[in-house]
Amino acid sequence: MEFPRRAVNGERALALVLLAASAAAAWAQSGSVLAARARDGRPWLAWIEAREKGQAAVPTFHLAIYDAAARRLSVLHVPDELKLDKRRTLERAYRDALKATEDPDAAARAAEDLADARLREMSPEPIPDISARLVVEVAPAEPEDEPSVAAALALKARGRRPRAWLSLARQAWRGLRAGDRTALDPLLFALELRRTPLQGLQPARLPDEALAPGLLGRLLSPEPPDDASRATTAEVLNGAGAPGLASRAAKMLRLRGVDVLTTGGARPRARTLVFDRAGDFRRAARALAALNCPTGRALTRLDPSRVVDVTVEIGADCAGAFGPGEDREP
Repeated sequence: MEFPRRAVNGERALALVLLAASAAAAWAQSGSVLAARARDGRPWLAWIEAREKGQAAVPTFHLAIYDAAARRLSVLHVPDELKLDKRRTLERAYRDALKATEDPDAAARAAEDLADARLREMSPEPIPDISARLVVEVAPAEPEDEPSVAAALALKARGRRPRAWLSLARQAWRGLRAGDRTALDPLLFALELRRTPLQGLQPARLPDEALAPGLLGRLLSPEPPDDASRATTAEVLNGAGAPGLASRAAKMLRLRGVDVLTTGGARPRARTLVFDRAGDFRRAARALAALNCPTGRALTRLDPSRVVDVTVEIGADCAGAFGPGEDREP
């Protein structure tokens, strides 16, 4: 049976369009830093500027380090009080730049450049060039909130908003028309995050100058072998207010292989957080999984004075996850 010539020509035209689209995509990706670093097994870095919705306050700044092979995104919060030199903090640098330019975007870029230089001074590992600058909106912060957690979740949530995809596509198109193939990176990054599980988000806070080099070196280096033979040590703190909650959570964690050394109380909090105190995020992630608290989050916030691998702070979101009890915390 012979197909009509019109149908055959239509199929040929469609094949040519698809071939041209594939060639265009390959051309665009050949200039993408993200694609190149993924092929070479190296991390891709971007500055993340997180702004509260409807607020004109100082944004929070984060360094995003994406490992495509491991499907892992580290979001390192660079705190406002980071000392850039003897007299200026990161916040002061942003405010000075904003006063001089009256342009929040230009002020943020100036602050990021200064923070970038400072991080390079502190890091024992070479920091690759920063490939993109991204802005995300976060919900108004509560005093207990961790900025790195909010920024990581906001980055992940962009993939559920059609408007965000349209904006990223327009930015990529404008850049490609101007011959800048690296403009495709933010769009490719958003696509990568669609495939990155929530467990692949690793929020962290830059510690003080004594501890910062160790954390930066760990984030920028291949992950060392996991010493799973040693039990994770933990302290469990009750931030939900329900009597006996820390003790009941400790029993659950012990049954699942976590060595809980102490329990106690903590300031009230809405969300359960598991803090990595020793610089091994995997232990905090495993402790969170053992809690069976889907809304909880793990993050790195170093504190060697705790003498445990992780601190578990139970929030109101998981107050009912450990069964009833009347005993009180010591």
